[in-house]
Amino acid sequence: MAKFRADNTINGREARLFIDSEEIGYAKSFEATIEKNKVDVAVLGNRWLGKKTTSLSGTGTLTLYKVTTKFSKMLLEYATTGKDVYFTLQGVLDDPGAGRGTERITLLNCNIDSVKIGQFNVEAEVLEEEIPFTFEGAEIPEALKDGFE
Repeated sequence: MAKFRADNTINGREARLFIDSEEIGYAKSFEATIEKNKVDVAVLGNRWLGKKTTSLSGTGTLTLYKVTTKFSKMLLEYATTGKDVYFTLQGVLDDPGAGRGTERITLLNCNIDSVKIGQFNVEAEVLEEEIPFTFEGAEIPEALKDGFE
């Protein structure tokens, strides 16, 4: 049985982000979380309070270098037309040096929570924007290897 080695770790720079199949090269970081929503279930004769999963919720954050107004425009689309903008996000990890293969995570029905409509900072060398979002579904079309060679 092979053992984990330090070179099996994934270099975080060996990642790419796509929004509706368009690569977003100005992404700095991306994270997404699926949370189980549970209700309490009391059971007679049991002092432990049980939990029943009833649904899931997905949240995430994109941190981007400020080089476009794309996301502000998405939010203003709702403000001006009443039609909300939904999109698909795909994060790809592919570090050839790790020998772990490629991981693709696809998030469905993504929707922006908020954007900074304007920003500047005289002390900032590079402007960034953080964009929180929700999503309603996820897929893993390609996964990293489980075992080690």
